Amino acid sequence: MNRLLTDALILLVDDTESNLELLEMIFEGERAKTLRAAGGEKALELAKKHGAGIDLIITDIRMPYMDGIQLTGKLRELLGHQTPIMLLTAERKTDEQLSAGLQAGANDYLIKPINEVELLARSGSLVRLKRVFDENMELQRSLELKVIERTIEVEMSRDATMFALAKQAEFRDPETGSHLERIREYVRLLAAQMQKTGPYQSRIDHTFVMNIYKASPLHDIGKVGIPDRILLKPGRLDPDEFEIMKQHAAFGGRTLHEAEERLLAPNQLLTMAKEIAFCHHEKWDGSGYPGGIKGEEIPLPARIMALADVYDALTSKRVYKSAMSHEETHAIIAKGKGTHFDPVVIDAYESLIVEFVRIRDSFKDAG
Repeated sequence: MNRLLTDALILLVDDTESNLELLEMIFEGERAKTLRAAGGEKALELAKKHGAGIDLIITDIRMPYMDGIQLTGKLRELLGHQTPIMLLTAERKTDEQLSAGLQAGANDYLIKPINEVELLARSGSLVRLKRVFDENMELQRSLELKVIERTIEVEMSRDATMFALAKQAEFRDPETGSHLERIREYVRLLAAQMQKTGPYQSRIDHTFVMNIYKASPLHDIGKVGIPDRILLKPGRLDPDEFEIMKQHAAFGGRTLHEAEERLLAPNQLLTMAKEIAFCHHEKWDGSGYPGGIKGEEIPLPARIMALADVYDALTSKRVYKSAMSHEETHAIIAKGKGTHFDPVVIDAYESLIVEFVRIRDSFKDAG
């Protein structure tokens, strides 16, 4: 089960009743809540009623009176860009159709007949995007009572973050489950422990701990630039495919760097997210990628993320491997001390083993 879709409110739009019934059955199987509209006018009526409470809109393109692209434009006027929209089409995608849909404000396309696994994976990614947007908006509202200088900083951060999130419009992450929830808990624990003890105490404060918790979900934002044939491959990548997959770190870093440049003042959260995206696959001994940098040349947040990401990858099931036990994973990570991982981060991890196991067990993936 895709936990990202649990309790999500999804608006389904299609002029064919059987298509609506099929989509409704698929999403209700994931414990999502659905709204049904047999055409554009009904969809707009429901959108006005439920507003930002809708987490995802899925609409057919071919409909009488108002097609899916026209509906998308009207929904954007009504809802803004907060709610993601997926277009369904029975025709092969053309550049003209893709351009028209994206210009109207669509986030994704899917070709009929629907592949249920792909539909749920893409829908889950879009719902996650919506929830990140909502969290940022809620954070913004909570800070509006602070002094005007802080409000301006938050607004600039919001604008840049929205730009980065827009870069994810066609995000194709094939991993489902609770990966992001676990990752942010792992990095928060590590940073908090290193704040208390070790040589990096002077570099880690409460803001650092909160920022790494918030920035960590963007570590793989660069997968937007990886072709579907590689990102969605149901098996292990061959060497050439892996070389292409490795480019996601540079893609993500550049995406967030572009967002950072749009700010009028430095922003610690965005800078940290950029460092993590660029460098979380670098290794302490310089054998990582994309830059082959080593030691303290690697930003501290990325060194923390590197351990968290490897721990989660090893203890999680993938289509090409079974999940490793904690004991097997611990042995691999401990062996990487001073080669793959910063020894100081390893020391913090070894003092938190019980908590790591608790988080792994608390956020287990279905199946």
